[in-house]
Order: sequence, then structure tokens, then C-alpha cells
Amino acid sequence: MENQLLIRKLMMSLARMYDMEAFSHLAEFLQGELHMLHYLSQNSHSEINPSILSDKLHVSRSRITAALSTLRKKGYVTMEMSENDRRRMTVSLTSAGEAFIRGKQEEVVRYFDVLVKGLGEGNVLDMIRLIELSVGIMDSEENKL
Repeated sequence: MENQLLIRKLMMSLARMYDMEAFSHLAEFLQGELHMLHYLSQNSHSEINPSILSDKLHVSRSRITAALSTLRKKGYVTMEMSENDRRRMTVSLTSAGEAFIRGKQEEVVRYFDVLVKGLGEGNVLDMIRLIELSVGIMDSEENKL
């Protein structure tokens, strides 16, 4: 098959996958407020400040500040002065924030449970292998640019 046709078919397939509700829920974990809540949930044992969030999530400090303001108004996070460095603020999930993120995670798991059951173990392992191979190829290509 011609390379350009393969590229178009691949792009169309990925676009169809991206348009699915299951993947839109997953995408929420990769950007915005939900990404921040997910990171805080996964790192609840660590002292997290806005600078760390900015670095780890690759988001500007101003966007982190705006998102934290919104999340505080929703009651999902608190900000307190750091015990280790009084010049810094520590960001923590509230119980409401933890419950919210847990509910969102369960929603995504339900979608992917259907996918795993439908594909079967062998196909899922093949899919994981191909995704990891793709990521490796694109990572090495990005490092060349």
C-alpha cells in the first residue's frame, strides 16, 4: 500500500478513536484541571507546590495559578504555607477532590474494561506493544528535531 494512503488511514483511525467518548474521558486526565487533580492524587505522599505542578505538567505558572484558583473555589484543593519553606505554598487534595478524581478514574476504567474484554488479552498486549513502539519511534524522532 502506498505510504501516503497508509498515513491517511492511520490518521483517520486515530481520529475515530479520539472522537470516542471513552477516549475523551481519558484525554481529560492528560490536560487541564483534571490532569492536575490526577497528579496530586498520584503524588499525595509528596509536598507539591505550584512550581512543581508547572514543571511536571508542562504548564505555565500563570495557567497553574488560574487552575488552582478554580479548583479551590470548587473545594477540590487547599493551599497552605509549606512547613519546609515558609515562602512556598503547598497544594493538597481535599476529600471532595479525592472523591471527584476517584469517580473520574472509575469512569475511565469502565470504558477500558469493555475494550479489554472485547479485544481479549492477546490483542490488548499487541496493542500495548504497538503503542509503546510508536512512542519510542516518535520520542527518538523528536529528540532529533
